[in-house]
This record gives sequence, structure tokens and C-alpha cells, in this order.
Amino acid sequence: MFWGLTPALDLQEELKLNGKKLDEINILIVGGQDCRHVIKTLASRYKHEKVQLNFYIMEAVLETISKQLLLLNVALQPIDELGLVQKARYFMELYGNTLVRPAVAKYLKLKAIHLVDMITNVSYLKEVMPFVDFDLKYKERDYLENVFKFWCSADEFDVCNSWDSRLRKSLGVRYDTKMGVFDWDLYMRFHNVGGMQVCTQEYKHWRATGVAFTWLESEVSKSNRSLVCCVITNGNKFAHYGYLGEMETGPFVAYGIDCDDLTFLKRQHGTNSHRSTDVTERNLRQYFYELENGEEYVHTRVNDLNLGSSTFVTSENKVVDYGTAGDIVKNRKSCRCLNLEDVKIKFVTLSILQTMKHKENFHNFFNLIYFGSTYLKYFDGAVIDLISASNSLLIIENQIFVLSHRDKELTEFENTMQEKVETVEQKTAVPFDVKKDCYIKFVLKA
Repeated sequence: MFWGLTPALDLQEELKLNGKKLDEINILIVGGQDCRHVIKTLASRYKHEKVQLNFYIMEAVLETISKQLLLLNVALQPIDELGLVQKARYFMELYGNTLVRPAVAKYLKLKAIHLVDMITNVSYLKEVMPFVDFDLKYKERDYLENVFKFWCSADEFDVCNSWDSRLRKSLGVRYDTKMGVFDWDLYMRFHNVGGMQVCTQEYKHWRATGVAFTWLESEVSKSNRSLVCCVITNGNKFAHYGYLGEMETGPFVAYGIDCDDLTFLKRQHGTNSHRSTDVTERNLRQYFYELENGEEYVHTRVNDLNLGSSTFVTSENKVVDYGTAGDIVKNRKSCRCLNLEDVKIKFVTLSILQTMKHKENFHNFFNLIYFGSTYLKYFDGAVIDLISASNSLLIIENQIFVLSHRDKELTEFENTMQEKVETVEQKTAVPFDVKKDCYIKFVLKA
């Protein structure tokens, strides 16, 4: 939860490889966990023919919708509002750090105020993010409103205690030797399945503290309130369950294990020249530049440091001043996001998936259907047969980066997936290896 465990895809490129030209592309994403595929697809639009792109996003956990809305808003801020480097680092901290800098905490609080207005006022949503729409139940909208209100509230939240208590519970008697556990998971599993770019220090630091992305010139001290789960109103205050997200793989896979610039992937004497943090920042700068300018990004090597083999002295992480994040100018107008022509992003309640077979407007509609690995229980072959268009593509996320899984668990996942897909009548499997490939693909109605 909160981040995907597979690399970001350019979904338009996936359809292009499928060999069909379209004037309008309808994409259904069920359980994407984050907006990585949406961001990369939109950033790469200039490489393809101009078409109408319609994203339909379904999530079972509403916190992931709130987080995606926040990150999309940050990613699509114009450069005169957020500079390229600043935007990338704000995005990374909000995306994968339990603790953030005071400036980022203040920015989150400001965004939360505007997100409350967006979820409760359609006119304001169309003013700020005209390409976004909601088809959610009223109780789901109310819950999202509570989540956003908690983000900008002054309620105490010590994410360090929340992280450590879950870590103690998950490791049990191994907690006293946790660094050895982290080391084993990194070298014996993560590196073997494709996470070689993740360096020892950044991974072990994240496992111990929840802080994935760090820089030499910054220090984090405020709780990232966007990682809170199960927010419940309690009078004028809020109750919650703290952090309930993923704690083994981390937010490195989505943007941080591959790069178009191969110099970021170099290894010297068995160690990486650059950290996964550096690769993530490099990729996000590229995506954000391409989103705004619609042209190829040329990276400028000014402040790039080879920190892959470095060891840092890290201070004990603790939350300073739980509730406040600086004064917020509440009447400040939120900056309108970049104007995305021919794009629609619609967040849809998950229960609609089963009713689509009764709605003719969704029959033969989706050109690409994406399922997260934990959402196969919602997979219904009869529904997929009806809603998939001719020569459409079905992509299912593999669990290769779930570090607790070994070959046995991956084989069991493959068998479960095959049983589900067998219920789809017209399909052609693309060759795959469940122990190597990040995605499993099928061509439907070829």
C-alpha cells in the first residue's frame, strides 16, 4: 500500500507494441497502488501519436486514492510554482518517507486544505484539476474529506513510534538483530530479483526508520501525515491506526531501479555509483520536465554525486513538534495544474467493476486493463470478456518484488493467476517467466 512494487510503465507504449493504432485509449487500472503508470504514460505522450487518453482508476483502500490525488497535484504543478528539483524532492518525500522536512510538511498541510475543497466542491476541482473526475460513493467522498482534514489538522501523530511498533511486531524475536535481517533480505532476495540499484545504507535505513530518500544537505523532522491509515473523526479531533503500509520492499522499485541514462546504473568494484534515491530523482525530473514541455529531457550534471558506496553517519530520527508545520495562509489560491489536453483521469468506486457487465456503455470499451497483484480476488473473467475491446491488452502485476516470497510462493501466485485468467474466453498469453518478469501480459480478443 502507498507505493507499487513494480517499475512504472508507459501504457501507451505497451499498446503500441501490441500493434494497434487508436484514436482514443481507455485504460482501466485496478489496484495500481500509486500513480506511477499514469505519470510515466502522460510524460511519454510526446513520443506517440496524439490520442485521447482516459484513465479509470479503482482502489479498494481509499487512502491510496487520496495519496494519488496529492501526488498528481504535485507532479502537475507548473515550474514557476515548483522548480524541477524542488518538485522532484517534494514528491519523493511525500511518496516514500515517514519523516519529511518542515517545508514539505507545511506544503502538505497547504495542499490538504485545497484537497478538501476539491473533494467537496466540483467547481473548484474543475478549476484546479479539470482533467480529474470522481465516481465515488458519498461515504467514500466523506472518508476522503476526513483524511485530507487530518493531514492539515494539529492532531499529534508520531510516525516513528508507529513504524517501530509495527517493526517489532513483524520481526518478533529477530528485532534485536534487525540489521542482519535487513542485510539478508537485501542481498539474498532484493538484489537477486532485480533490485541491484538499491544500496545497502539506504535500504537498511528505510527498513529501520521508514525514511527512504535522503540528501546530504537536508534533515527530516516532521511526520508525513499522508501515510496515516483508517482515519476516524472523534469530535473535533481524529483517531487513526497510524502507518499500516508495506515494510519490506520500500518505495524504490517504482522509479528507482532503471533509468534511460545508463551512467546512473554503473557499478564500480561491486558497488553502485548512484543510489536508488539518485535514480528516482533523475527519473522524476525527466517525467516532470516532459509533462510540462512535451519534449525530450536532457539531464544537466551539475550536482550529481556518486554516493552509491558512501556511508553516512545518521542521527536518531524523531518527530519534532508533532502537530504544527508552520503557519498556513488559508486564503491562498491553489495554483492551477498543467493543462493536459485530451486526458481524463477518473477515480471510480471498486464496486462498479462487477456491475460493468450490466452497462452497455462499458462493453468492448477498455483497450488496456491492468490488475495489481493483490487485486486478483476482484478478477472476473466474464466481466473482462465483456468490457475488453478488440485486440486489447491485459496486464497483471507479478509479485516478484515481494521479498517474503520465494520460488514456491511465486509458483502458487502463478497458478492462482492462471486459474483466474482461464475464465477469460478469448485470450493469447505473451510468454513470461514468473521468476523473472515484472508483468504478465495477455492479448484479449485478438
